[in-house]
Amino acid sequence: MLATSCGTVEEYVLLNDLDVDTYYKMQPMPELHIKRGDNLRIVVTHKLPMLAEMFNNKINTVEGGESLTEYMVNGDGYINFPLIDTVKVEGLTCSEAEQLISQRIADAGLAYGATVSIKITNFKVTVIGEGATGIYEFEDGKATIFDLIAKANIAQGNNAGLNGGISIRRDKILIMREVDGVLNSDYISLLSKDILFSPYYYLQQNDVIYVWPSQTAIRGSNRIVDFWLSRLSIVTTAVSLVTLVVTLFSKKQS
Repeated sequence: MLATSCGTVEEYVLLNDLDVDTYYKMQPMPELHIKRGDNLRIVVTHKLPMLAEMFNNKINTVEGGESLTEYMVNGDGYINFPLIDTVKVEGLTCSEAEQLISQRIADAGLAYGATVSIKITNFKVTVIGEGATGIYEFEDGKATIFDLIAKANIAQGNNAGLNGGISIRRDKILIMREVDGVLNSDYISLLSKDILFSPYYYLQQNDVIYVWPSQTAIRGSNRIVDFWLSRLSIVTTAVSLVTLVVTLFSKKQS
């Protein structure tokens, strides 16, 4: 009972092998690549504002203000942009797409020297499994696995999130990521500093994270089985005790 109820530091404490006296060189945050289904906010600026306005379509919001039109990347990887027709942006980084659209505007003779700014507005990560199941959004499109841990825990409002309680396996979390139409997946551990250098440390849009339940949680979900096993154990013990008494009594009589 004591062995199964106690845990070690290595089983529970995050980044427990991190040496605070050592400097670690962190990997740079990679640029996001545009994917199908992304919503893009595209802003064109020019030294002559009237030339930029024909690209920056505005719509009225529910609050009574105005917001720029967002462009969804279709199933073929294209967006329909004003005056320059379709542009394939799938697979490009935002900076590469900015240069491409700026060049297309210049080639069309519409606004030479225009500056384009692009932002992915629907950056979201899905968490399933034990604890903090839900869809979590990050407005700036920049998030690490630890940003998600904090956000998921706050959203749940309890200790059953990614970093709470004993209901999850901190050493085995599955991350699934689509790259160029191919599903990549790997397990990460929150217990080791190795996560800081993993390609999954920085999240990407539409990542799916599956949180494994701990052995404690699994045992808790099998209460019916545990109930009958405990009863069987009692019966077995009683039968053994009766057999022992009968055996001793028989020997005494003989």
